[in-house]
Amino acid sequence: MKKMSTKEKIFNVSIDLFSKKGYNQVSTREIAREVGIKESSIYYHYSKKEDILDSIFDYFIERMNQAESSEDDMDKLLEISPNELYHFGSEAIKYQFSSFKMIKILRLIFIEVYHNAKIRKFFIEELLNGPIEFWTVFFQNFMDRKIIKKGNPRKLAENYFGYGIFKMFELVVLNFPKDNEDIDLNLIFDDIENHFNFIIDAVSISDENIGKNKKNYIRGCMDV
Repeated sequence: MKKMSTKEKIFNVSIDLFSKKGYNQVSTREIAREVGIKESSIYYHYSKKEDILDSIFDYFIERMNQAESSEDDMDKLLEISPNELYHFGSEAIKYQFSSFKMIKILRLIFIEVYHNAKIRKFFIEELLNGPIEFWTVFFQNFMDRKIIKKGNPRKLAENYFGYGIFKMFELVVLNFPKDNEDIDLNLIFDDIENHFNFIIDAVSISDENIGKNKKNYIRGCMDV
């Protein structure tokens, strides 16, 4: 196993402390103490505490971008069904959050969104506006293909994504686990996927899947 560098230790300890106490409540002195170095040594790697936060954001975005599908994959899946396309993307995102580090970063973002302007800006741009715009285009695409009924695609996007954000907030803030062994990502992502299927079923033009997705959604709710 590759030995962790001092910069990596600072990065990991910062994520741990920020997610537990909040960004503003953690000093560089405390980070240095946890890493086992002098406070001045941090500045060999990061010019200020905010740079550590920026590197955490960069890491989070990079990991999330790895979950994006190629245009060829998207085109193929679009020919199958909204449900297949969603499942493909959901599994990729679930894989990224299998890292407890990603869970802790998401917790940091949620708990600091009202206290830190930089984190609030990141949350609005990267975790709200960006995804909602993506899902708006997603639903519009299926309206144009006459797979789902014409309507307001942004409202559909907000309805779907709002539920997903709530479930992740519930996980990382209200029921934050002590370690990743206490996290059942399958349960959480299946719940969110069932909600998506329920929405698609409600606005679907085709009769083929009517009832099936609704039954799966209700069954999922009953199993919780």
